[in-house]
Amino acid sequence: MIDRHRVRALMRKDWRELARNTQVIASLVILPLVLVVIIPSAVLLLGNNSAALTTTVAGLQGFLDNLPVQALPAGYSSEQLMVYAVIVYFMAPLFLLIPVIVASLTASSSFVGEKERGTIEGLLYTPLTDRELVLGKVFASVIPAVLLTWTSFLVYTVLVNTLGASLMGGLFFPTWTWAISVLALVPLVAFLATCLIVAISGRSTTMQGAQGTVVLIVLPVIALILGQATGLMLFDTLIAGIVAVALLAIDVAIFRTVVGRFQRERILTRL
Repeated sequence: MIDRHRVRALMRKDWRELARNTQVIASLVILPLVLVVIIPSAVLLLGNNSAALTTTVAGLQGFLDNLPVQALPAGYSSEQLMVYAVIVYFMAPLFLLIPVIVASLTASSSFVGEKERGTIEGLLYTPLTDRELVLGKVFASVIPAVLLTWTSFLVYTVLVNTLGASLMGGLFFPTWTWAISVLALVPLVAFLATCLIVAISGRSTTMQGAQGTVVLIVLPVIALILGQATGLMLFDTLIAGIVAVALLAIDVAIFRTVVGRFQRERILTRL
């Protein structure tokens, strides 16, 4: 039986330590700023200049060449279609990098962070069960990652509709694909990334070593980006739904594995 009070107490402790880490906090701002503000602003401000737009955004021309015509709304001009393609399709898989990176930055300081601060031994001797300890560490990272990504999505929505209203002839965002991505994929991706990093964190001696696990999560996201750029697949509602179902099954399996293999005695012997 999980004691929610003990889990919440552990989460609050981790959040207080995270709030004091100004270097991590600054890092958490950079990626959302680039993906949510800088790139979409450049796309919308250069919307009437297709040559400048394709030059500014790397890989955009190849993506546009392989984008199926039926995926775009009818009646749009060439400039409108380009902006729509970038804002709705091109940015969708890139947006999933936010919960992955945020989770990696916060979760990598879980057990290995406790080691570096010299607090791991006291934590492992607390009445927390192994399941409560892992669950508290996971949700202490998942919740900030999800909340920051959802906030970024709201900023992105307001920004693209505000800057693009005149060019696009009104509101055009979000779409059902984005709804599935933000509501389902973001928490699932953040949970998976955190579970893997927490598992590695218990065996790592530095936070940099624990953060290396993020590559395992980033690679599938990069595969989605490359798949769109090469025309192999389109990150649409169907793909988002399939990925969500697959991630749910993977998350459950990974969490059970992490809890089952977690041994505080092994961590203590490595101190």
